[in-house]
Amino acid sequence: MAPAFRLWMSLWFLVSSILVFWDAGYCLLRPRSMEGGDLNWIWRPYNLYATIDYVYGWPAIENNEGFTNAQSLLNLVENFFNLGYLYAAHVSKSPIAPLIGFTGVVMTFSKTVLYWAQEYYCGYCKIGHNTAKDILVLWVIPNGLWLLVPGIIIYVLGRDIATSLRTQKTIEDVRKID
Repeated sequence: MAPAFRLWMSLWFLVSSILVFWDAGYCLLRPRSMEGGDLNWIWRPYNLYATIDYVYGWPAIENNEGFTNAQSLLNLVENFFNLGYLYAAHVSKSPIAPLIGFTGVVMTFSKTVLYWAQEYYCGYCKIGHNTAKDILVLWVIPNGLWLLVPGIIIYVLGRDIATSLRTQKTIEDVRKID
């Protein structure tokens, strides 16, 4: 059975992968990608974000913190699953596409939960210097989208996978009767 085609989901996988590659590039190329660096023109919007979230800013570089690059490495793995889903769903029409997409989106969701948990457990050490409004508008809402949309996709693809497994079990049960 071919996987169900959902344009909104495919657009999420495509657009989020582009953004995540861009984000990983910023993180892995710091300090060259940061304000004052020769590659900063590619990542100019991060000049503001690096002052909001110190994980992306100079404090993380100066303290030689590895979390930012470690999560960027996982971003790249996540993206290969996302692009694998797009290929499996749209090019090869493989029935395994939902499982590939589910794996990638669970990585996105889990990594984002880790990112939020890290803030909580360090006493908001990377964002606590902001006003409540800045935290809400520039951190919670944008980062919340990386929980909301993947959470919905986890539900939809999980339901698809469960339906496929039930269908396969029914087919096997019918074959046993014959």
